[in-house]
Amino acid sequence: RYFMHSFNRKLQKISRGIYKVFFVFATVSFAVLLVILLINVFSRNFLNGAVASIEEGSRFIFTWIMFLGIAIGVYRKKHLGVEFLVEKYPPKLKRAFSIISEILTILLFLVLTIYGFKYSASTMRMYSPIMSIPYGLVYLCIPLCGAFSLFYSIAGIINDLYGDEEKGEGSK
Repeated sequence: RYFMHSFNRKLQKISRGIYKVFFVFATVSFAVLLVILLINVFSRNFLNGAVASIEEGSRFIFTWIMFLGIAIGVYRKKHLGVEFLVEKYPPKLKRAFSIISEILTILLFLVLTIYGFKYSASTMRMYSPIMSIPYGLVYLCIPLCGAFSLFYSIAGIINDLYGDEEKGEGSK
């Protein structure tokens, strides 16, 4: 049991580290997206034409931000749930429902990861028309989101089972 508590602490520390990297990357990506969209608005209104590469690049950045946001939401346990029903049950049932929810989430992200890698690999030889970026690199955000969300869900189950709630180590 001590081994699992120690393993859980290390796993949660790794999870927090990855989360921080994702959060910073998503924040910087959002700032870059905002700047390039402002440039595009300026060029449309004052230079009488949009820059096509900015439009295509902004779509790609938005796709990455969206999937990073999914992984961040899974880490923070802000994904879709039926908490309003679960809150009425005693703590042991809440824990059971939480574990069932995490198992279902694991299945979802396992499918997303497997098929995301297949899809990304199948589109690696297709290039975007304006920026000539392989679509596989753009779609790589799908399996990466799935893999990290899978990791966060497994870490969540381990934390639910072995987190030391009295000391506050079981929470994020």
